[in-house]
Amino acid sequence: MATDSKTRNLKKLLTEILETERTYVKNIDILAVRYLCPLSTETFVTTMEIKQLSESLQEILQFQRAFLQSLESVMDKHSEVYTSEDERIIRRAIFAVGGVFLFYAEQFKIYSSFCALYSKVQDILNAEENEPLRHFLDNQNKTGEHSQSLESFIILPIQRVLKYPLFLKQMTSLIAEGSDENQHICKACEEMQSVANHINEMQKLYVEFGDSFRCLSSQDLGVRDLYAERPSLTYAADNIPVIKSGYCIKEGNKMKSWKRRYFVLNEYGLFYYVSQESTEPLRFIPRDEMQHVKSSTVNKHTGGLYGMFELYTEDRTFFIECETPAEVQPWIKAIKSLLPRTRRKTTVLNQRDSVFYTSSGSLSNFKSGYCIKQGGKRKNWLSRYFVVNEDGIQYFTSDQSIEALKVIPSADVRGVQEVSGSQFGRENVFEIHTCCRTFYVQCETHEDLREWVSAIRRLLPHPKIQLNVGDLCTYGVVNWCNIGEIIGRKSQACKVITSLFVFRSGLVIICRQKKTEEEKAICPCSSEIFRTVIPVQDMVLDVITGKSGALYQWNITQSPIDTLPQRTYKFCSSSAEEKSRFVTAIRGTTRPKVKQPNTPFTENQIKNFPPKLECITRKLRTIRDKNPRGGSEVQSD
Repeated sequence: MATDSKTRNLKKLLTEILETERTYVKNIDILAVRYLCPLSTETFVTTMEIKQLSESLQEILQFQRAFLQSLESVMDKHSEVYTSEDERIIRRAIFAVGGVFLFYAEQFKIYSSFCALYSKVQDILNAEENEPLRHFLDNQNKTGEHSQSLESFIILPIQRVLKYPLFLKQMTSLIAEGSDENQHICKACEEMQSVANHINEMQKLYVEFGDSFRCLSSQDLGVRDLYAERPSLTYAADNIPVIKSGYCIKEGNKMKSWKRRYFVLNEYGLFYYVSQESTEPLRFIPRDEMQHVKSSTVNKHTGGLYGMFELYTEDRTFFIECETPAEVQPWIKAIKSLLPRTRRKTTVLNQRDSVFYTSSGSLSNFKSGYCIKQGGKRKNWLSRYFVVNEDGIQYFTSDQSIEALKVIPSADVRGVQEVSGSQFGRENVFEIHTCCRTFYVQCETHEDLREWVSAIRRLLPHPKIQLNVGDLCTYGVVNWCNIGEIIGRKSQACKVITSLFVFRSGLVIICRQKKTEEEKAICPCSSEIFRTVIPVQDMVLDVITGKSGALYQWNITQSPIDTLPQRTYKFCSSSAEEKSRFVTAIRGTTRPKVKQPNTPFTENQIKNFPPKLECITRKLRTIRDKNPRGGSEVQSD
């Protein structure tokens, strides 16, 4: 088995594993209860990542408690190991500890989400640059029993999960090489090292695709939205199945001149071109921005009564004259069929000619009142009347004003948090992050500030579908055979890299433009031209069997969305193994899943664990005789 010195070291190692595990569970419990949970409700941090980190830590804490209880149970069952020199007792204890790691190894992958988020929140939780955060940490740690740096706590789960393979590797060095116990612990070490490698891989993946996953998580799954699917509008959807097309006369936006244009309506929205032969559109109106369409009672172009329709969008009203009066109703009917059923409610606009023009007092809101706002250009501070409702944020000169000075749609709000009083020499200031600007607003009291921040946070996008890397089943690059049918003729499969991600909740497709070596040297980042998520309940897998090129092909059909027809994505993998990997993972997500609970071993499991040592020993010796190189290829029951 082992020499006396190795036996003593082995007992010390078993004690160290158990004691450090108890300390670790205690520390992450403190991190969750005393720091991250209260921090997720504070006003001085952006809560989205903090909340996700807190939820991920709660899952880890629940799992680690079960793991610790199982470890304590088997060690109590083999407590004689600390005092006995009996080789049989020591062998049983080693098998028991290795069995606990083998039993829970796969579940350790829940650390993936936490470790991926860790790199994202390091800058957010920098107490040296965030005065309110420093005060918060001081209040939570008044006795000074914990480190002043929150980072020293948050890094604990990452350090711990990478420590397990080192413990097991150290254990194998204290056991006779080639013995049954050594092979058993080697197998546990390999499993835990595989978990560590998986976590490192998921961290890299999150750095590269994390922003896309977050955008898709907040996407309204009931609406097919061009902005969500195609972040790059470089290519027109020029060969998507057309709903209606034809020449019309359109009023210009600035010059108010009337020009003949060729209009094309497809599932993405309305495009118009200089002529039918043109390849690049002059303008594109996404379907998600269309709010209403109706026939015009007066033709602004000719002064007649018919032959024109009006298309209302978020920022403009389009006046379009058809070539014949008979064409008006077919155009209106086609556009109405495209309007999303669950589209965003109309937003108050800063335009006097808008049909959605309304006063500040007529809005149903989350919160309203006077605040002091910093100007965008002159940086002076002026009193304004703010209104926050489900459509976004508006501010007016006063509560009697009938026209908003500024409208911030809810879709543009990226975050809100309190700022340090030293930044402007003013107290109770918070900042609103939008897609194109940061607004600074001052309240009268800190309690008022908390209410404003809480109201604005209701506008932040909430996950509609969970795309945590901890729930990723498999991923890889495939060839998208019919990419032109969905993205457009210019987006040929040979010019893009299509990555597929199979999550437990759905399938994610992300396409990026291929770059030459010269282009990579100038800008290494590839631009995304398409991304979408297909929830598990909305997809049907079709495995193609045939010869030659169809051998590795498989299709995903997406159910109809918001009056739009179903889509079929045709993919081709590079090998039979690659195809099988994706097909197996997708089939696994569509089957009813029974989640293995994070519970410690029962008394019966402990009584019969490990299984009969003599039976295991016989099997290991038989396999070892067949595989003289043994070690890493041997698997125990």
